[in-house]
Amino acid sequence: FFCHLLFGVAALSRSLRMDAGNIPSIKSLLVLDSDGKRIISRYYKGEFASLAEETAFEKKLSDKTIRTNAKNEAEIVMFDNMVTVYRNSADVWFYVIGHHAENELILVAALTALYDALTSVLRQAPDKRALMDNFDVLLLCIDELCDGGVILETDPTTIVNRAGMKGSDGAPTGPEAAFTEQSFNNMFASAREQLARSLLK
Repeated sequence: FFCHLLFGVAALSRSLRMDAGNIPSIKSLLVLDSDGKRIISRYYKGEFASLAEETAFEKKLSDKTIRTNAKNEAEIVMFDNMVTVYRNSADVWFYVIGHHAENELILVAALTALYDALTSVLRQAPDKRALMDNFDVLLLCIDELCDGGVILETDPTTIVNRAGMKGSDGAPTGPEAAFTEQSFNNMFASAREQLARSLLK
């Protein structure tokens, strides 16, 4: 009886590990410019101990992939024992990085969803200036794509709709928006004057 119990517990443990391993997830998501400098990076699995290590990894990854032709579709490479899928658009490079045993097709689907969602929202192929000017949109799209590395959505239309809803939450339009911006400008000017007065005393 005891042996059967141990066998059952071991089988259940294996099953739970397999189920956990089947959850589509990514280790990191990067958007770099043509010099290998980050526009945004998200590391979900704590691969690196410091910002310097992250930056060094990003530079190495950029150097390895920047001369490849990944404009029309995603490319796949094994880099530092991790599966990396990437795609180029104008002067930016998108990377989705997964565990070495992760399904490449899932990673490609995540990358394509992010790229297509941004293209739809920006109404153009993403480039560095557009992404910097619409950084909030980039963040929202990434947050709708995955949470803590777990892939939540791979349909670009759904990502765009959800990002649009979150972006509009609490964002007044029309006269209210103008009033909010004007109030902020007045508050900033007032604070600047008070600081100037305090420095002159």
